[in-house]
Amino acid sequence: MFVRLQVARTEKQLDDVFALRYQVYVAERGKFSATSNAEKAIVDRYDAMPNVANIVAYYGDTAIASMRINKDSSIGLPAEEYFDFSSIRAELEQQSLEQHLRKPLLVSGSMLAIHKEWRNKRNVIFALFKTAAGVMHDWDATHIIGSISEETLSLYGRIGFDTVDEPTWNERVKDTLVPILAPFERVFDWAYGDISRKIAPFWLDNFCGKFERLLLSPGDIIFSQNDNAENAYAIDEGWVSISRTDNDSNEMVLANLSRGELFGELALFDNEPRSATATAISNVGLIVLNKRYLIDMIQANPEKLIQLLTHFSKRVRALDELAMVQAFAPQTNRVLFALNQLWRSAAVDRKNPDVRMAKVGPAQIAKSAQIRENDVLAVLEAEKVKGTLDYGKNNVRFFSSPSVLQ
Repeated sequence: MFVRLQVARTEKQLDDVFALRYQVYVAERGKFSATSNAEKAIVDRYDAMPNVANIVAYYGDTAIASMRINKDSSIGLPAEEYFDFSSIRAELEQQSLEQHLRKPLLVSGSMLAIHKEWRNKRNVIFALFKTAAGVMHDWDATHIIGSISEETLSLYGRIGFDTVDEPTWNERVKDTLVPILAPFERVFDWAYGDISRKIAPFWLDNFCGKFERLLLSPGDIIFSQNDNAENAYAIDEGWVSISRTDNDSNEMVLANLSRGELFGELALFDNEPRSATATAISNVGLIVLNKRYLIDMIQANPEKLIQLLTHFSKRVRALDELAMVQAFAPQTNRVLFALNQLWRSAAVDRKNPDVRMAKVGPAQIAKSAQIRENDVLAVLEAEKVKGTLDYGKNNVRFFSSPSVLQ
C-alpha cells in the first residue's frame, strides 16, 4: 500500500490534520495545555489565514503525518508566537537594499506531526519537507523561519537551517523550543537540487507547488498495463521497472529507471489505457504530475507546448534505439546496451563520487535485454575482469562506463 502526500484541500483532510496534531502532541507526547484541547483537535488563528497550506500524508485512509506552512501576513508567522524575529527581519531587509536583492518574503513551517509508528519509516518526514518546499517555491519565498522542538534540531540542520537564538522552555506547549532560519534557495536545493539536474525545468517551474508524492516498497505496482491513466510520475528516489506483456503473456522490460526519470507522460495527453506496467524495484519516492494541472497550464500558456514536444522527441528517439537493439543486436550487445542505459541513470555514490550504484541485479537486466540470465552473468563477469564494474544479486556498482557495443 502506498503512502500518499498532498496539500489538504477538503474538509475531511483538514479535520484529519487537526486531529493528528492532537494525537501526536497531546496524546503521545504530552505537549500543549490540556485546557485548549477539549475537542481533541489543535487549531489556531494561523490555520485561518489566506496563505496557509497543510501537507498531509495518508497510508490508506489513515492520516499518518502532517505539517503546516504559512506565507507572511499582517499577523506575522507562527514562529513569531514563541520568539522575536524582528531583528532578523530588519537584517534581511537591509541586506536586500545593500545587495539590490528583491524584498524578503518569509514563510514559516510549524505543527509537524508524525504518528509514532511512522517516524522512522519510508522517509515520510523528508517527503513532507519536500512537498512543503514545492509550495513555498510557488509562493516565491526567500527565507524560512521556524520555532522547533529542540529534539528535532539535528533534523532541520540536515536540510539547511541555522539556529538564531538559544533554546527556551515554553510553558504553553510544554517543550523546549529553538528559533531557526534558512535561505529558501538552500532548502529548495536540498529538496530538488539533484532531481532538477535531470528532469526538464519545465516540470519544476510549472508544477512544483502542485506535486503530490507517493512512497512505495519493492514490488509495489504503480500502474498496470491497460489501466486508465490520469498521472505522470517523476522518480525522486529509488528504481522503477517499466515492462510490457504481449498476447502470449511474454514480459519484456522496456527500461529500469532511476532518480530524475519521468514516465507515464502519455497519460497527460490522451485518454488511452496504459501501454505498460510500472513496478517499484526498490523503496521508491515518486512525484505525481496530474493531468488537469498540465491542461490548465497549457491553455493559459500555449508557448509552453514547445518544451513538451522537445521532451517527447527525445523519448521517441530512445525507444527507437531500444527497438533496433532488441530486434537485430546479438546477445552480448543487448546486455551491453542495457548496462550502458543503467550506467547513465545510476546514482552517484555519496561517499565516492567516482562510483555509480544501480539497485538492479542480473535477473532484471536479463528481462531488459530479453536474454537468459546466464548470458547476462557472462557479460557481467567479463566487465568485472576489465574493472568497469562489480555486481551482486540486487545491484551493480560501476567504476567506469561499460564497454561500447561491438
